[in-house]
Amino acid sequence: MKAMLAAFAATFVIAIGASQMLGNMGFSSAEQASSSSVRLSD
Repeated sequence: MKAMLAAFAATFVIAIGASQMLGNMGFSSAEQASSSSVRLSD
């Protein structure tokens, strides 16, 4: 049970960390799926 909870916590931390890193590097889905003719911030 202890190992399973540690794995859940590690998965959560890795997912949040990866999301933050990819967003900061410009690999978010909004930045990848848009072009210069698309307005996302209105």
